Amino acid sequence: MKKFTDKQINSMILHLRLNSIAEIYYLEEKDPYTLRKLDKGFYDYKTDSWISREMLISSAIETGWKDKKEK
Repeated sequence: MKKFTDKQINSMILHLRLNSIAEIYYLEEKDPYTLRKLDKGFYDYKTDSWISREMLISSAIETGWKDKKEK
C-alpha cells in the first residue's frame, strides 16, 4: 500500500467527517506511571469501533478522497 503522510491522513479524516461517513479521531492516553503518551490509534465514534490506519485509508479512497497534489 502507498505510504501517506500525516497531513494526508488528516485530510482523509476530515473528508470522512464532512461527508458524514465516519467520526474518526486519533486517541492517545498517558501512562499513569511514566506520564508518557501512549498511542491508542484511530477510533470511529459513529460505529463505536477501533479502526486501523489501512482501514481509514481504504474507506477515504473508496468514498472519493483525492490528494490535492494529484489532480
